[in-house]
Amino acid sequence: MKPVPEIIGEVVQKVRAEYDPVDGLQPYYMHGHPLEIVNILSQKTKNETLKFQKYPLIALFQDFDEPIEGDGRDVSLNIVICTETKPGFEASERYNETFKPILNPLFDLFIKHLRRSYYLNILPDAISYTKTDRVYWGRQGLYGSEGNIFDDHIDAIEISNLNLSLITGCQH
Repeated sequence: MKPVPEIIGEVVQKVRAEYDPVDGLQPYYMHGHPLEIVNILSQKTKNETLKFQKYPLIALFQDFDEPIEGDGRDVSLNIVICTETKPGFEASERYNETFKPILNPLFDLFIKHLRRSYYLNILPDAISYTKTDRVYWGRQGLYGSEGNIFDDHIDAIEISNLNLSLITGCQH
């Protein structure tokens, strides 16, 4: 049984191959607890080389349950696709500068390659999720108003309640 972070990682690899065919580096991928992801991004900020290897980012937030029944397992995932933004942008500027050229194409590629995943145990059109555009997500906090979870100013597309039924049987 392939772990969910690896399945999502394979989807991101396919997104990367199409989005960044020359270098094959973007978008970057991380998974883990949101605070762990923030800590890693903060560490990258302090490194002269890695500080340029943070965004655009696709992150799978953990923890999530995996009820297993027969040959299938169901998961409900929370994923964020984010990129840096300028704090002075207004919403219309964010759509022109980050959503249209970066976030929306990455979202479309992610959903396209997720639907083609070998590990799905449901029809591609049966995938359900909630998509939320997060303009200037960098200062209001991820899960409420308790502060900024990301140290950077970012715009994001949050994919919450991504309900998938995955194959548990023999996989490569």
